[in-house]
Amino acid sequence: MSFRNVGEGTEIKDEECIVSRRMRSRGSTIYKITDGEGELEFESHSHFDAGEGLRVSGKVYNDRGFMKLDVSSLEKSEEAYPKILEKIESGVEIKEVPLLASGEIPEKLKGRIYSCARKLIAAKKLGRHIILRFHNDADGIAGALAITKIIRAYTSQQNSANYTVYDAMRDIGNLQGEKNPLVVLLDFGCGAESVEGLKILKASGAEVMIIDHHPNEGGAEENSHLFLSPWAVSKDEGASSYVAGYLSVEVARACGVSDVERLAPIACAGDKSTILPIDEKDREAAIVIDYMAAYSGFGNKLDFYKNALENRELYSSVLVQAREALDRITEDVKASMKKRLDGPVSVYTVDADKVKSKDFPGKGKITTRAFELAGDAPAVVLGVWKNGLSFRINSGAIEKGVHANEIISSLKEEMPDFIEGGGGHARAASLRIQEGFVDSVVGRIIEKVKEMC
Repeated sequence: MSFRNVGEGTEIKDEECIVSRRMRSRGSTIYKITDGEGELEFESHSHFDAGEGLRVSGKVYNDRGFMKLDVSSLEKSEEAYPKILEKIESGVEIKEVPLLASGEIPEKLKGRIYSCARKLIAAKKLGRHIILRFHNDADGIAGALAITKIIRAYTSQQNSANYTVYDAMRDIGNLQGEKNPLVVLLDFGCGAESVEGLKILKASGAEVMIIDHHPNEGGAEENSHLFLSPWAVSKDEGASSYVAGYLSVEVARACGVSDVERLAPIACAGDKSTILPIDEKDREAAIVIDYMAAYSGFGNKLDFYKNALENRELYSSVLVQAREALDRITEDVKASMKKRLDGPVSVYTVDADKVKSKDFPGKGKITTRAFELAGDAPAVVLGVWKNGLSFRINSGAIEKGVHANEIISSLKEEMPDFIEGGGGHARAASLRIQEGFVDSVVGRIIEKVKEMC
C-alpha cells in the first residue's frame, strides 16, 4: 500500500521506507518517512538518521491535518534505500525545454542532463546530505549558483583542477555519520591526477556526480556514478566549449528552475566559450567573479559570490578594481612576449613572473591577455613561470592539428622526471614542471608544434 493513498485508520504492514527528515519535538523526535510515493510522520525516542532505510508497521491517525503513524513495529532495513531511491527518481517529472545551445553534443547529452536532474530532485525529497565542490573560476561558480537553485548543499570552493587523495579524505571525514550522501564535483576532477581521490571517495559509499568539460583523462566516468561531460559523447576538440556552468544551467532548467539562464553566458564568458551569445554584462560578471575568486581561500562558500552579484555597489567597485588590474598588466605582457616560432603555427611565450601582478590576474589570465594580443593568425601562446606553464591555442592552430592536451600527454611520457602534473583541453591547459626545467619543456613544445603542422 502506498503512503500516498492512506487515510485515518489505515493499517500499515511491514512497509519499506526511508527517513527523509527528522525534527526535535518536546523531548522526542518527529521523523518524516517516505515510501517513494507518499509521506508519513511518526514520533520516537529512538535515533534514526536521515537517509536510513526502515520497515514499519502501525496505524495511521490524523494529527491536526498531518497523517501520522502510530508505530507497532519498526526495524532497520538496508534493502529499502536503493529500492525507494529508484522509485523516486523514476517518478521525477522532468521539464523538457529547448536547450540553450545548439549542436549535436548537447542533444546527445540530454539523457545525462535529465539523469542528473532526477538525481538532484530525488536527493532533495529524501533530505540527503550533499557536498558541492566547485572550481574557483567564473565557470565553476556560475554552475554552482545554478545547482544550488535546485538543492541545499554544503558548498565549498576548490582551488585545484584535481581531486586529490587529500580532498577525498577530507570529504569522507565530513561525511562521517551521514547515510547515503551525495558528492557533486563541478568543473574539475577529470584529470589523471584525480584517479586515486575519486576511487577512494566512491569506495567510501558516497554517491559521486561529476559535471565537467575537461577531457576525461583520469577515468572520471568509471569512478563516479553520474558523469555529465561533453567528452562522454564526443571526441571532437570543440567538446570542451560546452562548459560546466552551461551544463549545470541545463540541469537546473530540466528541474523546472526559472531565472537561471543568465548564468550560462557568464560561465561561457569566463572560459572564452562561443556556444552562446555573450554580451558585455556577461563579460563583466565573469571578471568580477574571477577577481573575487583570486582573493578568496580554499573552502570559500558560495554565498560570497551570490551576495556580490546582487549588491550593485560592491559589484561596481570590484569591477573597477578588476579592470584596472587587467589594464595594468597589458604593457608588462607586451614587453615580456617573445615570438619563438614563426611558421604555419606561431609560438609565443610570455614570462608571467615578469608581469607585475599580485593575486589577480593570475598566471592563467596573464597567458590569456598575451593570447588576445597575439592576433588571429594560427598561434600557440605559452605563459611560463619558474615551475610551470599554461597553454592558449587559437582556432587556426587547432585546425592545423595542434592540441594542448595531446602535447601534454606526450610530454608526460617523454619527460616524466621533469613533468610533475598537469592537464586541460585542446585550447587551454597547464603543466607543473620541476624548477629549472621549464626552458627544456618549452623547447620540446616548440618542436612538437613543428611536427604537428
